Amino acid sequence: MPDKSPFTWKPTDVIEITNASDENVLLELDSGRLRLDAGRTLRLTASALEVPQLTALINAGKVKAQAYKRK
Repeated sequence: MPDKSPFTWKPTDVIEITNASDENVLLELDSGRLRLDAGRTLRLTASALEVPQLTALINAGKVKAQAYKRK
């Protein structure tokens, strides 16, 4: 039995997005809708940064994105 489960993406391509605003956001991602509540942090693959809606929210300062640091 292998020590670790295989990944379907590169673990280095995972990001954390945090809703820095006081309003809930409904993201329209390629995989479907995703609700990001105020103050909540979620992990996504870095390809989500290619979604214009998410990019606009980051540029407006409503959402923050950073690389996920695996422990």
